[in-house]
Order: sequence, then structure tokens, then C-alpha cells
Amino acid sequence: MKTIQQVGMDCCGCGACAIACPKSCIRMAPNEEGFLYPETDENTCIHCSRCESVCPVLHVGEHNAEDFREAWAVTQKDSHILQASSSGGLFTALATAILETGGCVFGVGFTKDFRRVHCIMADKPEQLALLRGSKYLQSETDGGYAKVKQQLEQGRPVLFSGTPCQVAGLRQFLGREYKNLYVIDIICHGTPSALVWQHYLDHIAGKNGQKTVSVNYRHKQFGWHRYGLEVLFADGKRFFQEYTENSYMKVFLRDYCLRESCYHCVVKETGSVSDLTIGDFWGVKNVLPEVENSMGVSLALIHTEKGKQLFERTEPMVEKQRADYAAALAANPAMTRSVRRPEARSSFFHDLTEMPWRDIERKYAKDKIAIIIKRELFRSFVGVVYRKLRQR
Repeated sequence: MKTIQQVGMDCCGCGACAIACPKSCIRMAPNEEGFLYPETDENTCIHCSRCESVCPVLHVGEHNAEDFREAWAVTQKDSHILQASSSGGLFTALATAILETGGCVFGVGFTKDFRRVHCIMADKPEQLALLRGSKYLQSETDGGYAKVKQQLEQGRPVLFSGTPCQVAGLRQFLGREYKNLYVIDIICHGTPSALVWQHYLDHIAGKNGQKTVSVNYRHKQFGWHRYGLEVLFADGKRFFQEYTENSYMKVFLRDYCLRESCYHCVVKETGSVSDLTIGDFWGVKNVLPEVENSMGVSLALIHTEKGKQLFERTEPMVEKQRADYAAALAANPAMTRSVRRPEARSSFFHDLTEMPWRDIERKYAKDKIAIIIKRELFRSFVGVVYRKLRQR
């Protein structure tokens, strides 16, 4: 078996090894691209191999879900929650169902300066706003796995939400199944570097000279399909730009700023380890045109009996309709396929440290029309695939 050091660029950055180390001799440190990787203090290491035993990359495929293969289109009934959510508001409904039983929810929230995101716990309904919405940069687990285990050992129902690799890391860290644990992962395009986000945030904040007080990557000013990046500053000024025009979203969607492991995600290759997978139901107008709306539709993919039971508890909070599983997957290829590594990725990170953001924009984020054309061609392709499936 490989050691933690030999995992190398296959490391997904989940941090399970650092949390599990009995001597605390492993720390997650950023590399030159801003991604966290384990660093071991060999002077205090006792070679117990605990780090290897919890690494999801070294144990890929050991916790595969039952895979019920159920797909659902979901929209939140509460218009305020729907407006504040990235898509159809399913996460809030699932989290609320857990809180109603006295449980707690672990998800991703911003740090106070909005320069990073990390794992935080919510056990009150008003705290769910911190976890709601997409965060387009890699989250730091920040000791979250140990906190999850602590809550589980106390007997509380726990919902953990994260990327597929973070969910795999949690499963491996815990080492056994807990009846009171519910795990959901997201349909993940890939995780961008926090360093890239910080460069971009400094660029737009510099124009305002003010502290950032709010960030929303998926603001629905013009609806779900035309979402935009919104940043609010302490002086009351507001920055908003549609994703087709925003340079940060462009370098993310063009895959320049993702972690190396995202280009060959081992979790996607072997199947989900969660109870539920949630995400945007892109292509819903071709699969279930009657449920499409301008404010967003969530996709729920149910993998286990436990996931099905939790999903059923959201009934009072959402409108839902069963969808064809194959058609839903065809509309969301990021569920099972990694993105291709762009040839310019290496030069992008080199230039990031050498150029101001305005030059990054000119070199890597020009040609808005290309993204629009690519999106429309993809939607047309999804429609063709679905019609063929219906004809079988």
C-alpha cells in the first residue's frame, strides 16, 4: 500500500489524515497553488499508519452506497428559501428535517473575512443560512470529522454535507456505520483554489476599498439560469455580474483553477458513498418540462434506504416529482465524469503569482460567447439523449 507521502497529487485534501494522527504530527499546509496537502513532522511520527488507514484515496471503493437509483426533481415551497438557494432549496429541507429531531448539520460556510470556506456545524434553523448556497472554492474540513464523530457518539442525529471526496474521507475516518448519521454529497464540478478566489476578491475589493460583508456565487437577480456573483461591501456598495461575464466564474468553469485530483476523481470513478446526492437539475426542461421554473430545481439522487427515509421527511417543505434516472444523469455528467485538465492550467497558476487579475482576465477569461455556445449545445445534446431514451 502507498504511504500518505506517496499519494502525492492524487490527494483530495480532505484532511482525514491530520485529524486522525494520534501525535498531531500531520498538518494540512497550502502548496504554491493554494491547495492543502499533508505535511508530516518525521521527528514526532511514530509510524502507526493511522493516516494511511483513514485516507479515502488509499481505500477507494470500500464504502460504496447501496444505490437505489432513484431520481427526483425538487423545488422548495418557501419562496424566500428558494430565492436564497443555489437551485431548488433541497439542502435546506433535508437539514431542517434533521434539526426537527434535535440533530445537527455540518456543511460549508465562509470564514469571517470571506476569503476561505470551512466545515461548520449548525443546530438552529437560523444558522442554516450560513450553509446554504454553493461555494466555489475548496473547503477546509478544519477538524470537522472529529466534531461529527463527537456528536454521533452523543447519540444526536447528524447530517454531513460535502463534496464526494470529503464524504469518502469522513466514511474512512469514522471506520464504521452509524445509524444516526446521514450523509449527502453534491454533484461536484471540481474544487477551485482559495488562492485564486483571494486574488479575485482583492481585485474587486480594491476598487471599493472596503471590507467584504457578503458573498453569493449564485445570486438569482435574473433567475436560476442567469445567476451571477454578488459581493457586498461594508460601505454599502454592491458588485454583481452574471456568470457568463464574470472572470472568476469563467476560470472556474473552464477548469483552470481546480485541484489536480479533480481531473481524475477516484470517487466518481467508483461510485457514490453517500446516502443522497444533490445538485442543480440542469436539463430539467428536457426531462420534466412541467416542473421547470425560473428560480431553480434541485436534483436528488437516492442511494440508500436511509437516504430515502430522510428524503421522505422533506415532504411538507417541497414540491417533488420522480424523474427518469438515466435521463437525470445524462443532464448532469459531472456526477460520474471528471473534467479534462486544460493544457493552460500550469501556466494559469504561474501567471496568477506574476500578473494582476486584470491581465488574468485578458488571458484566460475572454470570449464570453464561447461559454454561451457551449452551454446551449450541451442543452441541445441532453434533449436528444432524453428523446432517444423515451423511444426505447
